[in-house]
Amino acid sequence: MNDADDRQAQSAAAQGGTDSPIVSDFHEHSVVPNAYVGPRTVLQEVLLTVWVGILGIGKVGIEDDFFELGGDSILATQMISRLRQMFRMDLPATVLFDAPTIEKLAQYMIASEVRPGLTEKTAGLLKQIEGMSEEEVACTLRSKEKSKP
Repeated sequence: MNDADDRQAQSAAAQGGTDSPIVSDFHEHSVVPNAYVGPRTVLQEVLLTVWVGILGIGKVGIEDDFFELGGDSILATQMISRLRQMFRMDLPATVLFDAPTIEKLAQYMIASEVRPGLTEKTAGLLKQIEGMSEEEVACTLRSKEKSKP
C-alpha cells in the first residue's frame, strides 16, 4: 500500500463518523501533496481536527495547503465560519488565501489576538471538551457555576 492509498484508507475510516463537536460533514478528497508534519501546539491540533472534518481527509499536516487538499471557496467559507464560532474571533473571509496552511493560520490567529494567550487557551478548552461526553460537559459546567461566588 502506498502513501496515497494509506491516506485514502484513513479518510474512509474517518468517515465512519464521530460525535466530536469540532468535526462535521466530510467531503471526499484524497491527495495530500506534502510530507506529513504533525501539529506542535494545541491550537494546531484543534485546527487540524476542523480541517479533517471540512475536507474529509483522514490525515492532514500543518504544512498542507487548504486549496491543494481540495478546498474551495465554499469550504473556505464553512471553515472560517466554524473558526469564528469556535474561537469568537473576527477572521476575514479571505484569511485562507493569505494563510492557507494550519501552521500559517495558527500564526495569524495568535498575531490577531485581542488578549495574548487567549487563542491557545480556547484551543485547550475545545480539545478538553472534545474528549468529553455531553453528560460530562454538563456536569463540569454545573460544578463551575456552583463554585462561583
